[in-house]
Amino acid sequence: MKHQRWIKLLPIALLLCCAVALSVADDKPAVPLQKEKAAEHVVQTREPFTIAVLPDTQFYCDTRLKLSAKWGNGDLRRYFFKQTEWVRDNQERLNIAFLVHEGDIVQADAPEEWAIAKEAMSVLDGKVPYCMCLGNHDMGFEKADNKYGGNIGVNRTTHFNTYFPREKFAKRREFGGTCDPDRHDNSWYHFEEAGMSFLIVALECKPRDEVLDWANKVVSEHPDHRVIVLTHAYMDAKKSRNTGGMSAKGNTGEQTWQKFVKKHKNIFMVLCGHHTGEAVRTDAGDHGNQVHQILSDYQHLNNGGESWLRYMVFKPETNKISIYTYNPALDKFRNGPSSRFDLDYPMTPLPKAGDANDQDKK
Repeated sequence: MKHQRWIKLLPIALLLCCAVALSVADDKPAVPLQKEKAAEHVVQTREPFTIAVLPDTQFYCDTRLKLSAKWGNGDLRRYFFKQTEWVRDNQERLNIAFLVHEGDIVQADAPEEWAIAKEAMSVLDGKVPYCMCLGNHDMGFEKADNKYGGNIGVNRTTHFNTYFPREKFAKRREFGGTCDPDRHDNSWYHFEEAGMSFLIVALECKPRDEVLDWANKVVSEHPDHRVIVLTHAYMDAKKSRNTGGMSAKGNTGEQTWQKFVKKHKNIFMVLCGHHTGEAVRTDAGDHGNQVHQILSDYQHLNNGGESWLRYMVFKPETNKISIYTYNPALDKFRNGPSSRFDLDYPMTPLPKAGDANDQDKK
């Protein structure tokens, strides 16, 4: 009878043993698998990434003033196309997260010039996120009896919004907003990379007080984002911020620094063009944060720049930003000290807003 009872219970015992065995077997790889996934996540989030920078492209689009004729090489739009095609084609290799344009997109706010710019920039659509700021050549064209046939930057009228309308960019996930709900002149964008949140504020040339008020609000509302300021005429090749770039009312680079840039602990970089040449200066903001201010503009070089551009490689593992100056049309680098350099930038997590308040209370 005992043997019969044991035989009856055997299937149940075997089932229980199998269940326990399966449970143990399932538990064993769970911890290392989680660690492996976590390790993979850490590696992925610490990989270098790149931000591409287009300096003044005005001569590539020049159809109204025809100043580009001085080089004697005809239509130069091919250099603009070469820039954006190169960025698109190297997006994966360099892990290009974003592209910014420093303004003076066109020469004299002519519709046919904006059509060239639209064709060049549209190469990036769906491939590389991008934003643009307005330069003095992008607005305020006024016919005049001079050797050029007109003046630029006398006011803030522009065809930019026709060719790069707010509604087109508002559909993109990186779009943050604009100062004017109906215009794209002043905008902010955001992206995530290497476990960090970035915000780019694109400001008009010689930004007005109301624009800086808006920018102050945007940055204040995003204390967990690392902020890059993109504007056109902010600093010259002698590293002076006493420049504005146009006759229309607005703030110089120095006023923009005082009223906006230096006030925020999460602003770490300002990018600008307008003045020919290269320069970099680093100043401490009100909170002790280092702000790298970088000028790049190659319009004075052969063929209005001949496609020279910048790209910045962010290296979280070494807390460095490596700046490269490259010409995709000629496939060559500029390697002088103002063209190829590294900047220190801590890429450890930013303190949360609550933590900052707690520190202030202490």
